[in-house]
Amino acid sequence: MQKVLLSVAAAAALTFASFSAGAVTQQGAFIAVNGGKSHFDVSHSYFDDNNDTAFGATAGYRWVVDRPFSLGVEVGYANLGKQTAQRGNIQIVDVPITTDTRYKFKTQAIMVGANGKWDLPHGFTITARAGIAHSRSTFDVTSTTTSSHGTSSEWGSEDSNDNGIYGGLGFGYDFNENFGITLTYDHFAVKAQDITNDKRTVNIGVTGANLEYRFW
Repeated sequence: MQKVLLSVAAAAALTFASFSAGAVTQQGAFIAVNGGKSHFDVSHSYFDDNNDTAFGATAGYRWVVDRPFSLGVEVGYANLGKQTAQRGNIQIVDVPITTDTRYKFKTQAIMVGANGKWDLPHGFTITARAGIAHSRSTFDVTSTTTSSHGTSSEWGSEDSNDNGIYGGLGFGYDFNENFGITLTYDHFAVKAQDITNDKRTVNIGVTGANLEYRFW
């Protein structure tokens, strides 16, 4: 029985030592993919559905500042999804006319910024990032008119390229020194001046998960 207990204790000690070693703060390059749910908030706009799916990828490098803290730089791409609206009406002239209009506002961004990581005990982590987001927003309008004479459609689109900012926080877990997963919230504050014709901010929040692989 004593031998069994010693064996279990030795195995536990080796496992803990291995686990602890994997949690030591390292520096080096990393790549990450992420995805989640996005929510649009554009002042003075009225859309039926402000939620969609977002996804993206990031690459960068971190340096150990003072264990367990590390700071780094990153570049990335994010497809932030879209918000949509639908409007319909019936006009009575000589014949019934039904008009269905659909609106779609979508945004994607290229990011350049800084990131930080704090390694907590037992493999848990806290991450943060912030930087500049160069966004490209598109506003599409499709109108379909139906009457006894048939159906006709009209389509229009406007683009806007602008600079904004982004920032995010995350709480995660590192399975080993190379691979980890993080639950994240990122916020993008961008513009769409060529579409909105003013300087209002397009706020987009993304709640999701980040899978990161590190090269040491």
